[in-house]
Amino acid sequence: MIRHYLKPSYGMLILVTLLLLVVSACSSEQNAQPESESKVNTYNAGRAEESTGTENDQTPLVYVNNREANTVQIIDPTTYNVVSTVNVGEKPTYVQLTPDGNYAYVVNSKSEEVSIIDTKSNVVIKTIPVGKSPKGVNFTTDGKWAYVINEGEDTVTVIDVVEMKETTVIQTGKFPHNGISSPDSSKFYVTNTASNSISVIDTESQSVIDTIENVNDLPHNLTITPDGKTLWVTLTKSNAIGIVDLEKGEMVETIPVGKGHHVIDLTNDGKLAYVANIGGNDVTVIDTGSKKVMKSIRVGQGPHGIAITPDNKEVYVPVTEENKLVVIDIQTNEVIETLETNAFPFFTATVGSRGTAYFTEASMTEKQDSNEKTTRPQGTSNGSQQESSKTEIANSPLLKTSESYMYTFKETGDYTIHCAPHPYMTMTVFVKDGEKMEEQIVEIRDYTYTPEILEITPGTTVKWVNKDTVQHNAVIEK
Repeated sequence: MIRHYLKPSYGMLILVTLLLLVVSACSSEQNAQPESESKVNTYNAGRAEESTGTENDQTPLVYVNNREANTVQIIDPTTYNVVSTVNVGEKPTYVQLTPDGNYAYVVNSKSEEVSIIDTKSNVVIKTIPVGKSPKGVNFTTDGKWAYVINEGEDTVTVIDVVEMKETTVIQTGKFPHNGISSPDSSKFYVTNTASNSISVIDTESQSVIDTIENVNDLPHNLTITPDGKTLWVTLTKSNAIGIVDLEKGEMVETIPVGKGHHVIDLTNDGKLAYVANIGGNDVTVIDTGSKKVMKSIRVGQGPHGIAITPDNKEVYVPVTEENKLVVIDIQTNEVIETLETNAFPFFTATVGSRGTAYFTEASMTEKQDSNEKTTRPQGTSNGSQQESSKTEIANSPLLKTSESYMYTFKETGDYTIHCAPHPYMTMTVFVKDGEKMEEQIVEIRDYTYTPEILEITPGTTVKWVNKDTVQHNAVIEK
């Protein structure tokens, strides 16, 4: 009886053991899948905590210049988190990524240099001195050359991207501000704000070969259509976009937008234009085919350096006066995300934004023509040397709408006044002997000091009142 009992029990034991092994195997398979998914989820969530580059299998990161904080914040567009914050030079204004996405060039306007950030390590690997009051920066689409626009001395510094060094300096019109490359990299176009013109640079000879005149009303920022036939230029004074026909060599049409000195970017298919209007609180959306305004999107006070992601899905807009970065969904043209930033976010960029095409490997491996390094021009027609010899007497804070600044002129002499953010705005004060006068009022309106010439006596106080919707100041030099 005992033997009969043991045999079935032994069989049952084997059966139970087999069942347990099967269940264990199934359990292992089930556990393996969540582990894989967990790794993916951890990677996506963790991208905000690690420094990632812009490899082809990753979404390109977004770079934001914070002008008053002297930092660049790097945003992961898949999580809307800050990946890293990088300290750069003084007053970083403009930023652009090389077409391959390997480096970010940050223009520091006050310290007059370019910080080059390695986008894989998020570390500044080199700093290159440039000209006086640099502003815009952009690259030829083949990735060979960087052009830094020196607004304060009417020049462009050309940097060899591979060697990371200056090769030459090119003279332009008055108060150049920003530039864009032709799609084939043969030309580079520079806006001359005070000359109402655009300089055309030949990238082989690195010299100005033509000037497009009568781009009126203070041309500021610009981009180019994918076919390379037209420039879309922001016109500060008339609050419009000017369309320049490059074959005709002239501005052929204008489109009204919002207020202020604007920044523009096109989707990489060229179908839509987005314009940030820093003098207001909105972004203007334009259908480039019909050249009609489709929508005005409210984002907050002082939107500026706008950038569109290369997948044509999102628009990133730094809002200067509210210290935030706004994300617009292109399909709906609605704000879908708002991120806090450091002080005064002024400009933003990602791979391919503002006309910089994707990097072509073959174009970079081609043998580059040697260029003799030239020294900075020793004499300029605009009198920049004379300006540099002047002494700064006072520098007012940035004035918002209706704010004012007063200064009492105690000594005789000739004084030059300009606006730091908009140096093409100038006026002259002549102080001559005589009895003290009553307070004099200077209005700042439509990017102009009124009056532009003022004659006073020692001890007279001058009061600048900002009547514009954008911020201005008064820098007094003698």
